Amino acid sequence: MKSINEIEWKQNYIAERLILKQKQNFNISYLLSKIFLDKNYSDDEIYNSINKNDEFQYIYQHDDFVCAITRLLECIKEKKEILIFGDYDVDGYSSTYLLYDCFKNIKINCDYYIPDRFKDGYGPNKNLLKSLIKKKNYGLIFFVDCGSNSYDEINFLEKKGIKTIVIDHHQVYEHNPSSSAIIINPLKHIKNNYSFFCATSLVYFFINHLIKSFKININLDKYLCIAAIATICDQMPLRGYNKLIVTNGLKKLNFYKFPNFKNLLNIKTKITSTDIGFTLGPILNSASRLGYSDLPIKLLIEKKNIKIDKISNKLLILNEKRKKIQAKTIYFLKNSTSHTKSEIIFKYKENMNVGMLGIIASYFVENYNRPSFILTNSGNLIKCSSRSVIGFDIGNIFYTALKKKIIVNGGGHSMAAGCALKIDKLSEFKKFLDLNYMKKFKHTKNLKYYTSYQNIDSLLLFAKKELHFLEPLGNNNSNPLFLIKKNKILKIKVLKDVHLQFVIKNKYNRSFLCFAFYAIGTKLGDLLMNYKKEIDLIVQINNKIINKNSDFNLIIKDAIT
Repeated sequence: MKSINEIEWKQNYIAERLILKQKQNFNISYLLSKIFLDKNYSDDEIYNSINKNDEFQYIYQHDDFVCAITRLLECIKEKKEILIFGDYDVDGYSSTYLLYDCFKNIKINCDYYIPDRFKDGYGPNKNLLKSLIKKKNYGLIFFVDCGSNSYDEINFLEKKGIKTIVIDHHQVYEHNPSSSAIIINPLKHIKNNYSFFCATSLVYFFINHLIKSFKININLDKYLCIAAIATICDQMPLRGYNKLIVTNGLKKLNFYKFPNFKNLLNIKTKITSTDIGFTLGPILNSASRLGYSDLPIKLLIEKKNIKIDKISNKLLILNEKRKKIQAKTIYFLKNSTSHTKSEIIFKYKENMNVGMLGIIASYFVENYNRPSFILTNSGNLIKCSSRSVIGFDIGNIFYTALKKKIIVNGGGHSMAAGCALKIDKLSEFKKFLDLNYMKKFKHTKNLKYYTSYQNIDSLLLFAKKELHFLEPLGNNNSNPLFLIKKNKILKIKVLKDVHLQFVIKNKYNRSFLCFAFYAIGTKLGDLLMNYKKEIDLIVQINNKIINKNSDFNLIIKDAIT
């Protein structure tokens, strides 16, 4: 069953006896039972999800935390200055803010620095560090959400007498035995249950250790809330410990006690992971994409309502500008080149906004189920941002490319990474990526699975009664996909020049509302706007709070004619 997006859709098979057994054991619906099995939930995960047994406990402890606190105390005794060096995404802002706010609360003097995406690039570099350390007598620099592989930069600082602490979650490619840097990163060790924390969660655990050492009281509810937001926005797997962090953190999101986000979310009901991932996260990340890297952390730190309102308004304006640039660029790239089934998606266009590359790569992965690499010129180099699919570790692939001197620098996660290369290496880089893709996916079809065929009544009932048991939805715990058949499109409305809204009627004459986001100028959008016959759709439930039937609507992800 092939779709307009050239994806072959199949129903994920689960043995009937397992579905019925779990349905009986947990007193849940047949559909929820199948979804849990679909997602490989353990019995404990199912029980905790249904009974909301989500008590949060202090999870991660390691000797690195103790060493880091000792180093911090030494710096304080020596009356040296402290710098917190972060990253320009939500996890970077959040981890920087947690440390900065905690230090200020316990009267530790410190500064922070968020690099400019365009002027400074990702992570520390020697020229930038030289400029920063000229300004003050820094004795200690914290690198948060970066720095795990910055060996040259750390060695440079050590020669200047400046010690370092890294709190990061990016892959560690080599160990540097000559460095005295303290690196808090679960990926230094063999893969374990702590390998999937974002940097902000690691900073949260560090602060837990710190306040015990200082024997002071700090209300950690706000910090846990920020860790939950960063976990969602950095697309960490929302299972196990991360699910506990997000579930408990969102419960503690109180706009009266912490009003800094109230203008950005503007939500009166319960806040979901979808609100964070699809509304708040993109707004905050838009700032660095358009040259205002330090704006989100200024919002987090600000105490005065009038300034919070001003910064929020600026962020909202930037986000709308980002959406327009994104839609225009995606439209051009989709229509400019083609690609075969044996290739990764590789799009190069001159003079694109470097800050937009990653979000555009995400769009192509979402729609084509293939690793995507979006590139543009930047100074004397080509910048590339990439997003991937399960089983294609682009973090390691970029590391191999670096070793082979195909790229100048690069790194990241298995699912998201970036690099820079010389223009004369562009063709070699493309061939290298295609070769790695073919090794992994030579005999693999462009195949995706939906949970089951459903009718509208069953989806409405599930949305009202049981969808909330799956929250928080996100990476490794995605919103389930369903097939609905024989639908007719009655009304079409274009929203903000990029999205589509439909009224659709099924074969039982039931009408319902659907949305297709960023569909204008796509094969899917063109089909939906012009198709007059009955059509089968792959959909998700728009997981807002369902208080009444009219709240219910679906998100169209694909179509089969």
